[in-house]
Amino acid sequence: MTLDKDSKFPLFLLDIHPTTWYNTHMKNPQYSLEATFKHQGIEQMLSNLTGVSRKGAVAEASCATCKGEASSFRDEVSEKEYTISGMCQTCQDDIFGK
Repeated sequence: MTLDKDSKFPLFLLDIHPTTWYNTHMKNPQYSLEATFKHQGIEQMLSNLTGVSRKGAVAEASCATCKGEASSFRDEVSEKEYTISGMCQTCQDDIFGK
């Protein structure tokens, strides 16, 4: 790991926003869902729209839309949608209907 001569932060961390690093590296060990892969440009656009890292929200079991808790889902389809969109069950219901 290389450090910038004027910084205590590793160089690889300087290329990403600090909250993105925090959100994507703070995984709850009792939680098994992971966000689906999206191109970096799509991830950045979604983060800009919501103000939250979708991958970070899924890793922390929170909703990328309402910022609330996202720990229970109606069925496997809703759980899979959460890994795609980062939306909790309530937000999914609001967007897609029950």
